[in-house]
Amino acid sequence: MPSALPPNSLYACLYRPPDLSANSASSAVSSLVAIAQEFSPRYERHRDDLVTIDVSGLTRLLGPARTIGEDMRREAAARGVRAHVAIAGTQTAALLLAIARPGLTIVAPGDEAAALAPLAIGILERVIDTVWAEPAPPRDAAVKTPTEVGVKGPTTVGPYAVLQRWGLKTLGELAALPSAELVSRLGRPARAWQAMARGEDRWPLVPMLEEERFEASLDLEWPISDLEPLSFVLTRLLEPLSTRLERRDRGAAVLHVLLRLVTRDTTARRLELPTPMRDVRALRTLALLDLEAHPAEAAIDRVTIVIDPTPGRVVQHTLYTRAQPTPEQLSTLLARLGALMGQDRFGVPVAVDTDRPGAFTMAPFATGENVSLGSSQSPVPSPQSLLSALRRCRQPVPARVAVADGRPVRVTTDRRGFTGGAVTHCAGPWRTSGEWWAEGAGPWNRDEWDVSLSDGAVYRVFRDRDADRWFIDAIVD
Repeated sequence: MPSALPPNSLYACLYRPPDLSANSASSAVSSLVAIAQEFSPRYERHRDDLVTIDVSGLTRLLGPARTIGEDMRREAAARGVRAHVAIAGTQTAALLLAIARPGLTIVAPGDEAAALAPLAIGILERVIDTVWAEPAPPRDAAVKTPTEVGVKGPTTVGPYAVLQRWGLKTLGELAALPSAELVSRLGRPARAWQAMARGEDRWPLVPMLEEERFEASLDLEWPISDLEPLSFVLTRLLEPLSTRLERRDRGAAVLHVLLRLVTRDTTARRLELPTPMRDVRALRTLALLDLEAHPAEAAIDRVTIVIDPTPGRVVQHTLYTRAQPTPEQLSTLLARLGALMGQDRFGVPVAVDTDRPGAFTMAPFATGENVSLGSSQSPVPSPQSLLSALRRCRQPVPARVAVADGRPVRVTTDRRGFTGGAVTHCAGPWRTSGEWWAEGAGPWNRDEWDVSLSDGAVYRVFRDRDADRWFIDAIVD
């Protein structure tokens, strides 16, 4: 089904035929793109020799379609480019006509199918890989057709050979075939071929966006060596960059701070941001904290900011969970903690694969939208799916454990908040010594038990075999 396009759509296509001249070949891409930029910012480069331009609004500015086409030919001639120009109401018709016919071709909107009808059907093979709207089959892919007159059994031939075998020579003959029967014999690719033969657009024009470099520099009248004046310089550079990022719906993924020193050396700092951001205050604070931790060796006389952009962050909040701090706030807090305590002194505790009791490592905080806290994507667990949690004591609590037949039968302690009583159920022992598989590891030195007391409390207790003492290690909720 063709896409719904505005009734007053008008497209121009520029095609540069092959040229053996080396100088002409080297400037093919830049010349066609430059011509397109002279007429409209909405253009799409299909190939190095093929560009489509949306000229729908130029009729009120430049005149009718023929005037626009003649202006394009004059612009191409002025740049030394030999180009075919075609203007039609659909991209497909303009593209096919520009490839098939030299000079200038104008087709009134609505007459695309009639203009394409005389073209040879082989032209589809020249553009099918360029403008294919669906996954294209390989060029050597075989298509099985039903048994035809004089042929016994299915015949396997190439897709274009099938059309020629049927006696089709022009796009008009292909466009006139019943669509349902054609698709049933050749599959989904046949629907796209017939739509192109009829001059119908199956895809929208995707305008090209030139790669924009987000960079700003400032030469200082007087060298600076303190962070306070450098803060004003960073703000002056980041404000216009933040505005450009917002207009392009981009965020900063990596922030580069380049400082040229009075010694003619350059200090470069690279900050990988945890989430795309463009807040000036947050970016300035992160840069200052990083420079505070890694100060320059001399005074600064030039500051350059370079930003690696990434698509902007889209956040959908929920009405039923607590609002979480923004990634900018979390990033600033973590940067301040890192400058104050060191990067390896804070983070998220993560369990390690070891039997050593209490072993853990530190991992960086997650500050993006995928943080599990407050995530609207996390389903609310049902009471049946809730599991017990083990709350480990920060320091093991000394306890008195009565043992019979090698198993705990009673647990008591003097620590407030911990109860005692007879053991109704117990499981164990689990004997651990830390990383027992490591070279030089000591003997088993702990016997751990999970015990359930008569008052309902559930503890994990262990016996330190070296000291021959019992401790409560954790509470099971």
